Amino acid sequence: MRDRRVLAAILWLVLALLVWNVRFDEGVRRSARSYLNHRAFYLRGAGPPIEMASAMRAGIHDSAVAATLFALPFSGVALALVATRWRRFKRISQN
Repeated sequence: MRDRRVLAAILWLVLALLVWNVRFDEGVRRSARSYLNHRAFYLRGAGPPIEMASAMRAGIHDSAVAATLFALPFSGVALALVATRWRRFKRISQN
């Protein structure tokens, strides 16, 4: 690539996707573990019943929100790089 900013923006976006995916997967794993622990308590008669759908729905939602917040700084850097490249492109094309 001729412009390093474009390559850097692409790499920052890839990093943002990786961060988002790892954080989301970890959150879903924690939700599944929590559900299984609560279910085990219920089966032993030591806790209230719990439904998998509602427990996982909440866990998936929380994981998506947390993953997005973790990935925002990386995508922000990528967008800043694209914006500087776009301004430079518009300046060159107007001359």
